[in-house]
Amino acid sequence: MTQTPEPESGMRAAAKALVPASLRDALRTAALRPYDLTLVTKRQSAFAYWFSKHVLRLYYPPSVVSRETALQRWSAVHVRHEKPTLFHFDVHITDHCNLNCKGCGHFSNLCKPNYLDLEAFVSDVEAIAEKLHMEQIYLLGGEPLLHPRVAEFIREARRILPDTRIYVVTNGSIVMRQDDEFWHAMAETKTILMCDAYPIGLPVDEIDAKAADSGVAVEWTDERSLFFKVPIDIEGRQDAADSYRRCSGINNCPMYKDGRLYPCAYTSYIEVFKERFEITDALEVTEADSIAVREHTGEELMRFMTRPVPFCRHCDFDRFVMYEWGRTERTIEEWT
Repeated sequence: MTQTPEPESGMRAAAKALVPASLRDALRTAALRPYDLTLVTKRQSAFAYWFSKHVLRLYYPPSVVSRETALQRWSAVHVRHEKPTLFHFDVHITDHCNLNCKGCGHFSNLCKPNYLDLEAFVSDVEAIAEKLHMEQIYLLGGEPLLHPRVAEFIREARRILPDTRIYVVTNGSIVMRQDDEFWHAMAETKTILMCDAYPIGLPVDEIDAKAADSGVAVEWTDERSLFFKVPIDIEGRQDAADSYRRCSGINNCPMYKDGRLYPCAYTSYIEVFKERFEITDALEVTEADSIAVREHTGEELMRFMTRPVPFCRHCDFDRFVMYEWGRTERTIEEWT
């Protein structure tokens, strides 16, 4: 039997009458936006983007590039004579992964086994530390715990970045296989173990207990039963500036690779995708899509990271989609 809804109270009905439906919808969208990626990536005009980011502060997720305004960055350099602050950057210490997720945004399910050289890591992180203050660094991949020298990377990262929050980001599947040296390095450097909560039957209680016994902080992500896809437009027909505006907090996570900063994993690892699917005449990444750390000032690095790059034209946010997590079949449709 269909139940007739109770009539609204007079006060609620009067309040709704005073507020236009369009304004109610806008306020509702603003409230929900931080929790709904389909709203985050919705197309907006440049003015609407500015208004939502600077007036409706909750309308956009916080940028992982910078938590400062352009004026604050300028003041830090020219008034206080400090290094500008890059909020976050990622470093792959392995490119490959043992989990092989469908549509991996870092193309780890397509990568051949590859381990970052420790000496190269030290040289590069020292170079960026000379130019920028970093709030946080993610050591990831791929699956970073596959690297046989992961503990040394952790200790070197802390030596170079004494005030930075350091995370080792793992899918959790081999955490319990790590030796005592790993746990000692994590505890002594106050590095945070960030575990992705994939729906693969992870031993959550065991990991938490082992970390607690070792004096290591653990953070679990939200449940990863859903993934998102920003389809790759191979022909590059998108508006680069619009794609960049819609990418804040989504794919726009600075990557450090071979002495260069990239705005995302797509730009830094697209060659893996091209090789797998034998793409030779498109998806070109040029020098304009990344910046050499040693050749530029901290201010120039931050200016680069807060602007679109030519490759942004390959990100099709109009076809942004959420899908159920699963294992890869390595078909091109997982990314396009």
